[in-house]
Amino acid sequence: MLLIVYFLSNISAVEELILILRRIIEELRGETLLPAGVSVPGRITKPVPLLITKVRQILDDEWKLHRNQREDLQRMYTPEGSILIEKLFDVAKQVAQEEADKKCNTPEAKAMHVVKYGNIVCAVGLPGVGKSTLLKMMINCIVVDKSVKPDTQFLFHVSLKKFNPNKKVTLLEFLLYGNLSEWNHSDEENKALVHFLYNNPNVVISIDGWDELYTKQANKRLHECQLDSKQIPEVFVKNLLMGNLLPNAVKFITSRPGQFYELHPDYRQGLVSEVRGMDKPAKKDLTKQICGEANLETVEKYLADRPNLDALCSIPVNCIQIVACLHSSVSSGREINSMTDVFIHTLTNYKASDHVRTNMSEREIGQELVKLAHLAYKGLSERKLVFKQADFEEVGINKQTVDIFLHTYVEKSHHLKMRILEGKKRSYFTHLTSHEFYAALHLMLFMSQEEFRRCMDTFEDPHWEVVTRFLFGICNSTSYEDLKVIFPALMIKDYKEKKNILKSLITHQDQQYSKYVIRSSGWVHEANDAEISQRFQECMPQLIKMDAPTYPTEASDVAFAFNTFTTLHDLDLNLESLDESSAETLLRGLHGSQAKIKRLNIYDVRMTDSTTQALLPHLDVMDKLGLESWSNDMNLNPYMEDISRKIMDRQNKIQIWMDGPAVEHVRPLFQCLDKISKLCLDMKRLSSENNRLLEEAIQRLHSPQDFVLEEIPDQFKDHIKYLFQYTKFWNQYLDY
Repeated sequence: MLLIVYFLSNISAVEELILILRRIIEELRGETLLPAGVSVPGRITKPVPLLITKVRQILDDEWKLHRNQREDLQRMYTPEGSILIEKLFDVAKQVAQEEADKKCNTPEAKAMHVVKYGNIVCAVGLPGVGKSTLLKMMINCIVVDKSVKPDTQFLFHVSLKKFNPNKKVTLLEFLLYGNLSEWNHSDEENKALVHFLYNNPNVVISIDGWDELYTKQANKRLHECQLDSKQIPEVFVKNLLMGNLLPNAVKFITSRPGQFYELHPDYRQGLVSEVRGMDKPAKKDLTKQICGEANLETVEKYLADRPNLDALCSIPVNCIQIVACLHSSVSSGREINSMTDVFIHTLTNYKASDHVRTNMSEREIGQELVKLAHLAYKGLSERKLVFKQADFEEVGINKQTVDIFLHTYVEKSHHLKMRILEGKKRSYFTHLTSHEFYAALHLMLFMSQEEFRRCMDTFEDPHWEVVTRFLFGICNSTSYEDLKVIFPALMIKDYKEKKNILKSLITHQDQQYSKYVIRSSGWVHEANDAEISQRFQECMPQLIKMDAPTYPTEASDVAFAFNTFTTLHDLDLNLESLDESSAETLLRGLHGSQAKIKRLNIYDVRMTDSTTQALLPHLDVMDKLGLESWSNDMNLNPYMEDISRKIMDRQNKIQIWMDGPAVEHVRPLFQCLDKISKLCLDMKRLSSENNRLLEEAIQRLHSPQDFVLEEIPDQFKDHIKYLFQYTKFWNQYLDY
C-alpha cells in the first residue's frame, strides 16, 4: 500500500507512462497496411470489414464426457452469428455471465467469475486473415472513436514475436518490451507502478501473436505468479488469461487456431471469437483499392476462372498479394495458381528490380537471398522472429545488404521491416507468412537430405504448418525451375529425394480423419503436381467419410484435391454449421469431379440461392440427403421446390432425413415421394395440415410398399433410440 501511495505522489511518472504508451500506439496505428511481397500501383487507403464470429469453447474434459452425444459434439466448435468489433467486449461479458450461472453457486462467485473472464477476448483465425489488423482496429476504437472502453487510461500493446520465449522478464518489462529505454525509474517505482495497475479498471492489454511465441508447455497448467516476480513470457500470458494478473484489466489476444487450441482449457477463457476474413463486397472493395477501378474487371475475371485461387482471396493478406501479383503478371503469361506461385513471382520481380540490380550483381543477389533464407529458418527454429544486426552478421549478411533489403521494403514493400526497439535497430519479416516462405526455401533448396529427413516430425507441428505447405508448393516442377533461375548454382541437387520424403507424409490415417484429409488436400493444392496428387489418390479409400472443411480456403483445397482423382470415389459428407461461402465453394468445386457425393448431411447451414444452386447438380447421384436444423434457420422455404423438382427428375430413388425446424418446409417433397425410398421425419414438427397432405401423397403412390416413412424419436427423451436410428440411417459411426 505504501508503494502505491509513493507512486501516486509522483504524478509525473504516471503522465510519463501515458505519454510513452501514446507514442507506442500512434506508431502502431501509423504502420503501413500493405504486407510483405507486394508492389502495387495503388495503396490501401482504408481497412475493409472483417467477419467475426463467436466460437464455443472446446473443453477437453467435456469432449470426453459427451463424445457419444451427437448434439453436444456438434456444438463443440460452432461459429455463432457475427459480431461487430465494437460489441466484442459486450459479448465477452454476456458469455461470462452465462458461464457463471452454470458454474457458480453463490452471487459472490458469479460476480467474481464475470470480473475475471468478462473482459477477455481471444481472436483466432487462419494466417493472414486479419487478426493483427483487427487488433489495430480495436485500438482505433479505443483511442480515436472511443466506441470501446472510452475510459481507458493505460493501453499496452504486446507483440509476442519480439520475445525470447526462454528469457525471464518482469511484468513491467513484459508490458513495455522494447520501450524500457524511455522508462528510467527505480525498482521501487516499478513495483509501485505494477501494484497501482493491479486493480485499475482502465487498463487495456492487447497481446498479438500467441502462435508467434513458441512453447512446448501450452497444454500444461502453470503456477500462479506474483506481481513482482520474473517469469518467461508464457507464464505472464497464461496468468493474464486466467485473471490472476491484473484481474480488472481488459485483455485482447490473437492467435492462429492450431496453436491456440493447444492451450490447456484453463487458459482459453472469456470470449473465443474467430476472424473469418472478408465477405464478397469487402473482397471487391479491397481488390479495387489494390488494382484500381480500371483493372478491376480484368483481375476479377482471372479469379473467376480460377475458383481455387479466388477462395484464397477471402483472407486479406492473400488477397493483397494475389491481386497485386495478378495485376503485374497477367500480361506475362505466367500461371498463378497458389501462394507459392505468388511468392516466387514476387521474388523474381524483386531480383530484377532496378534498385537491387544497381547495387548488387546477379550472383550476389542469389547468394544474399540464400543467407536470408538461412536466417529465416534459423529464426523460426529458435523462435526468434525479430533480428538484430548481429543475427545478420552471424549468417554472413553484411550491413549494406540489410540496408538494400530495408530500402526495398520502403520502395517495394518487400522482405524486411525495421523498427527501433530499446534504442537499437531491429528487423523482421513484414509478415510471418513471408518468414515461413523463406524458411521453406532453406529447407527444400539448401538443407542436406539427411538433415531434412530428421526434420520430418517438425513438418506436422502446428507451428510449421505453413512452412510445410510451402515445401509442397516447391515440389511443383515449374516452381522449382523458376527458383533455379533465382538461385543459380547454389541449390543442393536432391530435389527429387526431398519430394519423396514429403510424399511419405501423405498416408491413410484412421484418427482425426477429416482433419487429415483437409490438411493433405492443402498440400495437394499447393503442389499442383501429378505425383503428389497420385499419392493422395492412392491413400484415399473408395468411400471417403468426412466432415466438410470449415473455411472457404480449406473447401477450395478439398475441391482441388478431389478434382485430381482419375478414378471414381464416393463421398460421405457432413456439412455442419458451415457459412454460405464455405458450403458453396465446396459444392461448386466438386461438381463434375470424380468424387461423387453419395451421402450428404446438411446441418444448420443457412441455405441461400447460391448454395442451393451449387447443391442441385449433386442430387442426381446422391443416395442419402439429410436436412437438419436446430439453432439456426436453414431458410429452406424458398428452395424446397427446386430441391423437390430435382429429386423428381432422378433415375434412382433417394433416402431423406429431415430433423428439427427444417421439417416445417417439407411439403414440396410430397410431390416426389415416388423417387424417395425412405423418409425419416421429426413428426412433432409436422403441422396437422402437412400431416394430412403427407398421408394423401402416400395413398397416391404407384407402389406404396416401396416407400418407408419413419418417425425420428425425440432425442431429448430417448437419446439412445435416436442415436441408434441416426447411425443406422447413415450406416456410419459419428467419430470421423
